[in-house]
Amino acid sequence: VANILWREEEGLGIGNMFYVFYEDGIKVLQPIECEIQRHIKPSEKLLGFQISDEVCPKSKSDEIQSCIWASAVNVKDKYIYVTQPTLNRVLIVDVQAQKAVQIVSTDAVPVKLHYDKSHDQVWVLSWGDIAKSSPTLQVINQASESISHHTVHTQPVGKQFDRVEDFFIPATTLIINHIRFGFILHKGEPALHKIDLETMSYIKTVSLKDYNCVPHSLAYTHLGGYYFISCKPDTTGAIPPQLIVDSITNSVIGYNGDITGTPYMSPDGHYLVSIDDQKGLMRVQTITIRGEIQEAFDIHTNLRISDVAFQPSFTEAHQYNVYASSSAQTDVLFVELSSGNVKMVKSLKEPMKTEEWSWNEKNRVIVDSGLFSQYLMTPSKESLFILDGRLNNLNCEITEVEKGNVVIWVGEA
Repeated sequence: VANILWREEEGLGIGNMFYVFYEDGIKVLQPIECEIQRHIKPSEKLLGFQISDEVCPKSKSDEIQSCIWASAVNVKDKYIYVTQPTLNRVLIVDVQAQKAVQIVSTDAVPVKLHYDKSHDQVWVLSWGDIAKSSPTLQVINQASESISHHTVHTQPVGKQFDRVEDFFIPATTLIINHIRFGFILHKGEPALHKIDLETMSYIKTVSLKDYNCVPHSLAYTHLGGYYFISCKPDTTGAIPPQLIVDSITNSVIGYNGDITGTPYMSPDGHYLVSIDDQKGLMRVQTITIRGEIQEAFDIHTNLRISDVAFQPSFTEAHQYNVYASSSAQTDVLFVELSSGNVKMVKSLKEPMKTEEWSWNEKNRVIVDSGLFSQYLMTPSKESLFILDGRLNNLNCEITEVEKGNVVIWVGEA
């Protein structure tokens, strides 16, 4: 009870806010009463040295000054780094000041960021152009320090820079606080290229050729130390089952049964949720403390799932619920992972169309508020919806927020 009371009374301050990056700048939102705490406009000047710079400068062809964002990361609840793909740069927002404070130039068309807390580095994947013809990986070091930042290139794998399609670095959690390795995925290649995050250098290649698997996405659990890898459709359009790779030996253990689709791991490493939109399936597996992978249950859904978020259960200790947003419909799917109970949160308006969102496959994100808060946010085409995960319902809608599909939660620093 004390815990619940403490949660209700916790001070809001500058933390416990959603930052939403949308066409007309950045909105900072307090989820409980759905108050807009601050609106950073596209024309706002940067605080500090780069004083002549604006948040989203107007180009000659623009009739109205507006913003295009692709990806953002929270750096220790102190800064938010966000990519501006058409400006070839990353903007740094200071959480304490609620202002944009710095611009970091990147390679052309930066589309994906990841913050590696273990080494205080922000990884940047750029496409080179909208056709993804010369992708690169860059790293911004000392990301949480108040210094002037710049990017450095990672060492190319086998001198081939231009093949990078994606990268995967496991997220730090309460349980895993140090991440040593990541993987780079190359276009069309049935392999994972393992990198040492300490030295940013390539260590070895894990071949997936025998399984005819060109990796699409990955998830990691510290229980058993497994990577789960979803594969791209083969030449016939069929999707091979997921592969399991042992993180210690770097060898493929085999297929994850007949499970296909994009893998997502709960923060405690106990639940693997796999989404296969082709089959309209969400498949849930549990992983025991000893690393045994067990079948749990399947959910048939025609939602065409765009994104998923995990949230600690408010009724059971050490349990998680999952929320899934739809790339085409107005419902959010809620699943209680311990029981398989399913509920829909309805009437969340249409998402923007997939073709209006070029930067990744998630045209409607859903973002949770960390381990200690009950709110989630998902955007529609021109609104934001805040859900209450404790009551499993809609808390509020904030209208007139166009294309707010880059969302970051900032907790208490």
